[in-house]
Amino acid sequence: MQKNRMKNYFFIFIIMMISLTMIIPTFKADLISVKYTGTGNLFPEEKCSLIMTNASVVFDVNYKEQYNRIDIGFKGNYTIYNPDTTQNITLAAPFSQEFKNLESTCVIKIDNTIKPFKFIQLHWSDPWDEYLDSVGLGMSNRRNFILVNVTFPENSSVKVEYSFDAYIDQPNSDDRLTIYYDVGTSRAWNGTITERVEFKTYGKLPDSYSNNTDIYNYNFTVSNFSNGESYTWDWVDESIMINSVYISYYYPFHRFWGFAGAFIILGCYVGANLALVFIAIKIYKRIKRKRRIKSKE
Repeated sequence: MQKNRMKNYFFIFIIMMISLTMIIPTFKADLISVKYTGTGNLFPEEKCSLIMTNASVVFDVNYKEQYNRIDIGFKGNYTIYNPDTTQNITLAAPFSQEFKNLESTCVIKIDNTIKPFKFIQLHWSDPWDEYLDSVGLGMSNRRNFILVNVTFPENSSVKVEYSFDAYIDQPNSDDRLTIYYDVGTSRAWNGTITERVEFKTYGKLPDSYSNNTDIYNYNFTVSNFSNGESYTWDWVDESIMINSVYISYYYPFHRFWGFAGAFIILGCYVGANLALVFIAIKIYKRIKRKRRIKSKE
């Protein structure tokens, strides 16, 4: 009887795990990390039947230490297929406010034709808030959007090119700077995707980067070229299970002074209290000595 019960529990557990693996790739919420520096894959403002079949993204990240600035060139090419009747859809491109000069340099092309776009700041009442990472709740001012209206003809593919040249000022103002690309937004579309994301880095090279190939199924490579290093993530005709990829820069100077400052403050606090105790003891002994002298008189 007990063996049969254990078998039933095991069978239920297996069914739950299989169901979970089927659900995860189609889960479309919490795709955009609002509180982190970065940008992301295009996604539709409203639910639709469109399929993003291909995406190819290249970042040119030039860290100029002498100017304490990072220049960021971005170019993304996307192919979106419409298996249904003709649709007019608004596409959104998310990015963080740390990217300066982005709006004035942004160019969006639909089938090689430049199209106008709108630049807006995120509000939680917007229709795409379901895509936002709940961890970023209350930090909506850290994500902006570029919006473009696109007509998708029936049973046809449309090519979208999205590019900009921006920069980040004072990147070492904290002890770490991480630049993300939100690949999870690919799950906002139907079907599977073939996607390639590349960070080409110049000047100061990243101290770390995302690499979870032991957990998730994708290809990751690091390669050298004449002026720097390239970090590339690849998926082939599949659902992308992770939400983002990134490169990171560390600043031990700030971390050291952060710890040193904490110890200095703690030392001052302890020292001040010990000094007060010492003064109190000295005063107490002096009063006690005076009382003894008076009692002898």
